[in-house]
Amino acid sequence: MSGQFDFVSILKKPRIHSNGCCISHCIQMSDGSQKTLGVFLPTEQPIVFETTLAERLEIISGECLVQIGDDAYYQRYVPGQSFYVPKHSQFRLLCNEIVDYVCHFE
Repeated sequence: MSGQFDFVSILKKPRIHSNGCCISHCIQMSDGSQKTLGVFLPTEQPIVFETTLAERLEIISGECLVQIGDDAYYQRYVPGQSFYVPKHSQFRLLCNEIVDYVCHFE
């Protein structure tokens, strides 16, 4: 995976979720697709996200625990790994350090 995106437009205003525990910026790719580039901040309670589109989250730095949909268990993700969340689903995320990520909408 490349360490950068070339020829993109970035929205200046961030999207802030879950009482400030997730901050992201929307990236418009040259082919018209969109991604978000963001950070999850440490929290004691799971951050819960609902999806409308399928998403693949790529972990850039830090590590986190993720529970997808109705899965009973959390899985650990570290830099270089990614996880997939189906559309019209949800995921819960726990982290005790800053986690940088890219969300690819699929």
